[in-house]
Amino acid sequence: MIIYIAILALGVIGFFIHLYISEIPRTPFRVLELFMTYQLVFSIGLSSFLAFYGLAFLPNFVAAYTGWPASPFEELLANVNLGYGVLGIMCIWFREHFWTATIVGSSIWLLGDAGEHIYDALVNNNYAPGNVGVPLYTDIIIPFVLLTCLPFYHSLRKKTAYTTPVSQKLIRD
Repeated sequence: MIIYIAILALGVIGFFIHLYISEIPRTPFRVLELFMTYQLVFSIGLSSFLAFYGLAFLPNFVAAYTGWPASPFEELLANVNLGYGVLGIMCIWFREHFWTATIVGSSIWLLGDAGEHIYDALVNNNYAPGNVGVPLYTDIIIPFVLLTCLPFYHSLRKKTAYTTPVSQKLIRD
């Protein structure tokens, strides 16, 4: 699970490095858009690709880690993770309502997962690290962060006469 934490940490570190080396003025909108870009790409995109890989190619390992029996449903869940992985990466190029849809959809999914982790712990006494450890915490923290930032992003976007999307400048600066 250290690789999952590393991906999340790299998203934060990448954001700060990008913010520091960028020559674009650090307006509140710029900082928030850059932060959200990195969170969507790393916390949703890359972490979902990691989950896809585990579920598709290491299902017995994932089952043991979560304390759940191996099941064909892991293949189905792998597909969901693949889909959100693609959406998270696409957030580099698409903004506004695409971000809203990605954040709302992934938040419903992750918070629903968190509820299932808690239920399984309380009802089935499943306190495996993959049930009540890092996955539970991130299933709550990631939606909280993204859902908290989203209204500010839309509000600042409306107030800002910002004509060039960050996505065009991400590659150049």
